[in-house]
Amino acid sequence: MLRRWRRLLPWERQKPAAFPFLLPWILPLCLGCAIGCRPVGRGENGALVPTLTPTPLPSPTLSPTPKPVEGTVSIWHSWDEIQRSALFRIISVFQSSYPQVQFDVLYIPALDLKARFEEAMSQGAGPTILIAPAQWGPQLYEQGYVVDLTGQDIASILPLLNQAALETGIYRRKRLSLPITMNGVVLYRNQSILPTPAQTFEQMRALATTATQAGIVGADIERSFFFSGGHLLGLGGLLLTPDGRPAFHQEDYRYALQWLDLLKAFEQVGMTEFNSDNDYRLFQEGRVGWIVEGSWNRYLLAGEVGPLNLAIDPWPTYKNGALAGFVQSEGVFLTRLALNEQSQVSWLFLRSLFTPEALSAVGTVGLIPAIRADQLAERGGSVSVGDPFIGQSILALQGGVAYPSSPEMEIVQNHMDDILRAVFFQGMSHRTALQQAYDRILAEIQTQPIESLPSP
Repeated sequence: MLRRWRRLLPWERQKPAAFPFLLPWILPLCLGCAIGCRPVGRGENGALVPTLTPTPLPSPTLSPTPKPVEGTVSIWHSWDEIQRSALFRIISVFQSSYPQVQFDVLYIPALDLKARFEEAMSQGAGPTILIAPAQWGPQLYEQGYVVDLTGQDIASILPLLNQAALETGIYRRKRLSLPITMNGVVLYRNQSILPTPAQTFEQMRALATTATQAGIVGADIERSFFFSGGHLLGLGGLLLTPDGRPAFHQEDYRYALQWLDLLKAFEQVGMTEFNSDNDYRLFQEGRVGWIVEGSWNRYLLAGEVGPLNLAIDPWPTYKNGALAGFVQSEGVFLTRLALNEQSQVSWLFLRSLFTPEALSAVGTVGLIPAIRADQLAERGGSVSVGDPFIGQSILALQGGVAYPSSPEMEIVQNHMDDILRAVFFQGMSHRTALQQAYDRILAEIQTQPIESLPSP
């Protein structure tokens, strides 16, 4: 740190007394001034009168020159060649403001990313920023490889982002990542069969029933847990507590019972599937109006039925809630290696990934930026994506719910699929099935320590 200094102004410079013989009578006056009197002098008749002395101006201080932000940001990711062009544009904009910051960007195939990252971090190497599925967060955090972002200055970022996607980055009340892209379970519609979307479940049932004729099915809906479990949360229910314990028994299974009633009612809308690709195949052939599928298949489906025929609908309402699909996100993690940076340059860059300009760049390369629908330019916001299917996905995922980033979710999914099979194919009563699922999930979680749970 530079030493502070200033130049003395003229009236601050010390000079020797010019008239020492006056000191005997000036001294009492000076002592008087020392206790609060104004400076004095003598007028024409010899009387003492106050004299004005110039008020010293503030002394200018020279602030030390701000130290330039410098350092190297290391990023590991799995974005393909087209997708990472957006990352490079964001880096270029950042370097225009911080030219002394360097970047080390490494692409690793998605299937290898987690293992490569864990191996490198265990040896004290690896990146300062990781872009990866938010579901990895709990295990990486327990291993000490990523840090808790809770308490960081992210207040300006949060209003931009999809709420469900934000929740995927939380584990045990800690924020481990911020979502930059998202995908999820959505409702696809073939507009040549069903020209208008349904606002309510009753409308959906009526429209699908009318469209079912001459080899055409109004709807074919998947009911396995990953594709139907979001409806439970959409109706107001819960899956897990923040501490990772089953919670769907709330209010004596009230919401869970409504959820199972809804899944049974799908049989009145059209066909149903359970872990089958039949719905997907029928949609590709142009023989079904609505299916529930992943947003990641939007371009494949558009190529089959035609871009003008494909629509991604918002979820219709049901009773006091709404249907909903699970949302998963790709999060941005800050690793423990970033804690060694004096200038916090990796954190500074991480924040730059969530400007409207950066999120617009993400949306122009086939990725769905994890933003709220009201942030889209066509809805009055400042993020422009251009691609209509990305815009429709953002609107549909606005009504989605977070797929919890918790190791216990694999246990939940396995047992929930078991009880759904028992309900649909064996006729088990809804309450009995839910009670069995709760008991089995709780027992397995209690007997299996968190560090040994399978990674998502």
